[in-house]
Amino acid sequence: MNRIASLDGFRAISIILVVFSHFRFLPQFPGFLFDFARQCDVGVTIFFVISGYLITKILQREYQEADPINIKLFFIKRALRILPVCCIYFLFILLINQKLNLEVNPSNFLHALTFTANFDSSPNWYLGHLWSLSIEEQFYIFWPLLFILFQKRLKAIIIFLIAYSCVIRVLHYKFHLNTGLYGFFSKSDPIMVGALAALFNIQNTAIFRNKKRLVNYTLQIIAFALIIFFTYCTAHGKFGIIALPFGNTIIASAIMYIILSYTTYQNNYFFKLLNSKLFIHIGLLSYSIYIWQQFFIFQNISLLNVPLYKLATIYFVSFISYNYWEKPFLRIKERLTKKYDLAKKPILKTLS
Repeated sequence: MNRIASLDGFRAISIILVVFSHFRFLPQFPGFLFDFARQCDVGVTIFFVISGYLITKILQREYQEADPINIKLFFIKRALRILPVCCIYFLFILLINQKLNLEVNPSNFLHALTFTANFDSSPNWYLGHLWSLSIEEQFYIFWPLLFILFQKRLKAIIIFLIAYSCVIRVLHYKFHLNTGLYGFFSKSDPIMVGALAALFNIQNTAIFRNKKRLVNYTLQIIAFALIIFFTYCTAHGKFGIIALPFGNTIIASAIMYIILSYTTYQNNYFFKLLNSKLFIHIGLLSYSIYIWQQFFIFQNISLLNVPLYKLATIYFVSFISYNYWEKPFLRIKERLTKKYDLAKKPILKTLS
């Protein structure tokens, strides 16, 4: 599957927001920026929306071609993308845990290793950020199976799961359940929104084919306003009757609209920014940055106590990790994809 314009740029925005939101936990973080930083948690929602959309597009592509979906290859490719940096990070934390008194206990390691960190009732900071990766991995496991088994009912299933997420957030709030914050169903609706957008192929609908700039810009402004309003409401407990059940879904839907807008409308400055070399570079490193930033943000080792040095260290470690550890696995992933595509060509020729 060819790279979709602007997606790396949106990944860059996502990781910038996430890192900034995590900096708010530092003692030297400016108090007047704290509320804004808390709302930057929306960066994770952007990642979720992109994941749901892309994975569904990949599955659609395979389903529409001659061969059935190769589940084994799908899981191998996901593993080659996700596991290398996770494994090296787990090993790193394991080796320094006692020396630096990180207080990561066996339960934390077990939840991280099994990608169930979103169900860890006593998360540790250094592995706690894997709650979001755990939700994505759980989606990667069940979604391909649903895609194959319930092809004709997929849209209805996704709509039901989105609605269920809205209900479960209210129930968790009402009954004070511990798993409410990071449980799969209370946080997965952005992934489902991305998947639903792919299933409906909405980027080819009339709303995205409209060439009138005024209409396009008006809709984009409305989408940005919804994101800002509901991230504020969910962060501060405001307008709860709407924000609690539906806020996350509305934010995700607005994000999906903006993402598709800037993969469709390519004649503006924001599109150029998203597709600039800098944003593409940061986007490519975004997963590595997400894994490594958690350790370096909270460490007060000598120069690392200075925020600027923290950022430089996060970038340097992520750059090394991506280029010299993860890339060899990504090349294996690419070779497997090419081999599989070549194997399908004779079948496609026969059918045509």
